[in-house]
Amino acid sequence: MGLGDGHGLRLLDVGCGTGVSTEALLTSVGGAEVVAVDASAEMLAVARRKNWSPRVTFVHSRLETLAEAGVEGPFDGILASFLVSNLPDAEHGLRRLLSLLAPGAPLAVHDYAVSGRSRMRWTAANWTWMLPMASLRWGAADLARYRARRIATAGGPEQMVHRMERAGFDDVRVQTVGGVQQHLVHTFLGRRPDEPDVVGERQERRARGSAIAAAGWRPRRDEPVPAHRDTTGPVDEGGPEDPGYAETLPDQVLDGDDVELGEGDAAVAPVSPPGAPAHPTA
Repeated sequence: MGLGDGHGLRLLDVGCGTGVSTEALLTSVGGAEVVAVDASAEMLAVARRKNWSPRVTFVHSRLETLAEAGVEGPFDGILASFLVSNLPDAEHGLRRLLSLLAPGAPLAVHDYAVSGRSRMRWTAANWTWMLPMASLRWGAADLARYRARRIATAGGPEQMVHRMERAGFDDVRVQTVGGVQQHLVHTFLGRRPDEPDVVGERQERRARGSAIAAAGWRPRRDEPVPAHRDTTGPVDEGGPEDPGYAETLPDQVLDGDDVELGEGDAAVAPVSPPGAPAHPTA
C-alpha cells in the first residue's frame, strides 16, 4: 500500500474476520493505529483472544453502520479482505470506503474475481469439494452456494477495476496472487484523489471526453482547456445498483452475527484444484 512503517498513521481493516488480515497489515505497517471491523461477533471473539498491540481496536459493525459504531474517517489507508464480494451492491460499498479515506490515501481490496477459465475452475472447485465441506461444517450450504454464484457471475478483475474507477478511485491497479489461487484471488489497489469531491464529477468528465473523442473533435492548439470545477460535498450517497453483485441476500447474510463474513469466510473455503485435499487454510 506504500505506507512506509506506518508510524502516525490510522488504518482501517474492514471485514477483519478472525484477525488474519489484521496481522498481515501490522506486519507491513507495524507502527500504525489499526481499527479492525467485522460483522460477525463470533469471529471477532476469536480475533480478540489473540495477543495484540495496544494500537489495535476491534469493532463489531457492518460497513453500512460504521458511523453508528463510532468508526469515522479520515483513514490513511483501508484494507478490505474478502469483503467486497459479500456486499449486496459493490459499487455503493466502494463509495462508502472512498468517503472514509483521506485525500490521496489508498484502498487495497483483496478478493475473488473470476472470468473465462478461472470461472470454470471456481465452479468446479465449488461443486467438487467446497460446497460439500460447507455442508459438513455448518449443516447447510446455502451461504456457500450463494457466494459461489455471486462470485461466478460478478465478472473478472477488469470489472472490479471499472467498479473502483466508477466509485471515484484513481490509479487503480490489480495483481493476482500466486499458487493454486492464481487468477482467482487478486489484490486491487486504488487511491482517493486529492480533489475534495470526485464522485460523479470525474465520471461525468470521462463520459464527456469519450463522447467528444468518438465524435472526432480535437482541441486547437490555441484553445484553452476548461478549468476543473472544484466542488465539495458528500461522496457516500450510494450509486447505481451494481448488476455484478446486486442480488437478494439469503437470510444467513441478513441475520448478521451468525454468519462468518470477511477475511475469515475465505479462510474456511480456500480454492484448490479439484481433487486436492479439503482442509481449511488461513
